[in-house]
Amino acid sequence: MLFRSLPGASVAGLCALFASTFIAVTTEVAPVGLLIDVAHTFGISEGHAGLAVSAYALLVALGAVPLTIITARMDRKLLMLLSLAAYVLSNLISAMAPTFALVCFGRAIGGAAHALLMSIAAAYAAYLVPEKMTGRAISFVWGGTSLGSVLGVPGAAAIGLSLGWRAALYVMAGLALLLTLFIALYLPRVQAPVGGTPTLPSLRSRRALHILGVVVAVNIVLFFAHNLLYTYVSPLLLHHGLPEKYLSIALVITGGMSIVGLWCAGQVVDHKPSAGLVGGGLAMLLGMGLLYGQFLPGWPSVGAVGLWCAGYAGIIPFLMSGAIRARATSADVAGAAINGGSNVGILLGSAVGGQLLTSCGFNVLVPAAVCITLTGVVLAMCSPAAFPRTLHKEDTAHSG
Repeated sequence: MLFRSLPGASVAGLCALFASTFIAVTTEVAPVGLLIDVAHTFGISEGHAGLAVSAYALLVALGAVPLTIITARMDRKLLMLLSLAAYVLSNLISAMAPTFALVCFGRAIGGAAHALLMSIAAAYAAYLVPEKMTGRAISFVWGGTSLGSVLGVPGAAAIGLSLGWRAALYVMAGLALLLTLFIALYLPRVQAPVGGTPTLPSLRSRRALHILGVVVAVNIVLFFAHNLLYTYVSPLLLHHGLPEKYLSIALVITGGMSIVGLWCAGQVVDHKPSAGLVGGGLAMLLGMGLLYGQFLPGWPSVGAVGLWCAGYAGIIPFLMSGAIRARATSADVAGAAINGGSNVGILLGSAVGGQLLTSCGFNVLVPAAVCITLTGVVLAMCSPAAFPRTLHKEDTAHSG
């Protein structure tokens, strides 16, 4: 068990970070569950409404590494609090927006907050635990992202169906405010080097830089593939015949499968990076492939989405721990590189997916996601230095 040997302050800190990633991802992907209502409100297509996801991802992609470096000497707990306050502001602006452009502006503020919070969360977790437990700590903290899928996205969808999408954003603003208070009380400050100056890769560490580059590249490709399709999972499930009134329940189920995938990853992340990442990628491939055409009706299609989401959630700890383990730079900057790369994938996925959906439909969108996922899996399999079959003690010891 992760918590059994940890002091109370570390446990409280990990729980606070878990809650932070939950709010971050709930804010980031809430439009997935609200996409249809937002499109109807502003009289735009569902593909166009997906730009609410793209605007958020753009700010994260551009800001993750620079903001992490610029704020290197700032207190990390203070940065967490500022980021959460920005989530409150982001959701309030989007909820009150009279135009879709202002919705995207509010989302961009959230993206800037996300650029900071998600970049330092993994490194923060790493410094709260012994080095040999880094992977498991990251898996736990990143569990908040899956809980965001389990409760956040379908919860927002349920509120949107009953009270409107604006009410859902007001609720998220309130939750972010409560979490800000929780973080202020329970997140312990960490010792330097978190407060130090991050180190950038140099030409003298070419091998480490190469490994980090491979991990980030795999990260971008797999996030691109996932978000190409997942941004439009609500209309996808309706396309397969699922009644709209069951949409929030379906998203709860698929989010629950994400937690299963993340738990499975936690069992092997500190031991077998290659097998774990490739296994997650294969689950994505199978789940996505089953959604081609209309072979699976209604509820069986929900199962396929759940399998794909379990695989996707499972790859995240391998990517984050792999970037930190490369030792090309500080843990903060490595986390920022993964965070920025993830959102390049999200940005490309939501934008390109919207164009493909509008012009070609799901019969092109689904095969495109499968092909891109396969590319990411093959790249990982061809990079044993980045994703080794087994981790030796010295590798694990330096992953923090």
